[in-house]
Amino acid sequence: MKHRPSKSRKLLKTGYVPLANYSGRKKFLGVIIGTWFMVIFMLSWTILFISGFVTFRGVPAFIIGKFLQDPTAVAAFFLGNKYKLHNRLQELGIEEDIKAYYRPQISDEIQLDQYIHQLLYDATGYVGNNYWVNREGTLILKPSGSYRLNHELQR
Repeated sequence: MKHRPSKSRKLLKTGYVPLANYSGRKKFLGVIIGTWFMVIFMLSWTILFISGFVTFRGVPAFIIGKFLQDPTAVAAFFLGNKYKLHNRLQELGIEEDIKAYYRPQISDEIQLDQYIHQLLYDATGYVGNNYWVNREGTLILKPSGSYRLNHELQR
C-alpha cells in the first residue's frame, strides 16, 4: 500500500499556512467582547459630547440641540438661506450661547467675536457686516467693523 501525505503536510510544503480553526464558542466570545468594547467606547463619547467636553465643528451639543429644535432655523440651513438662518440664530441667542461657552478660554471680546463668527461662517457661509473673507476662507475684521464692535462693547 502506497503512503499518501496528508493534506496539511502538502499545504505546509507549498508555504501556505491555513488560519487556525477557532471553535464556535471562541468566535462567539470574541464577538461579545468586541461588541462590549464598542458599546463602552460609543457611550463614553456620547457622554462627553452631551456634557459639552467635546464639540462638533466647535459647537457644543446643547447648542446644536437648541438649533435642531427650531424648524425655521433647520429649514433655512437646509435650503441654504444664510441670511434667514443668521437672523434666526440671533433670535434664538445661539451666538451669545457660543460666546458664553468660549468666554472662559478667550478673554478678548473682539477675538471672541471673530472666533464665533468664523465658526458660524464655516457652518453656514454667512459673513457678518463687520468682516470680510480672504482667499483661505478666514474672516478678517474690517476697520469699520472694529469701530462698531468697540462701540457695541462699550454699551
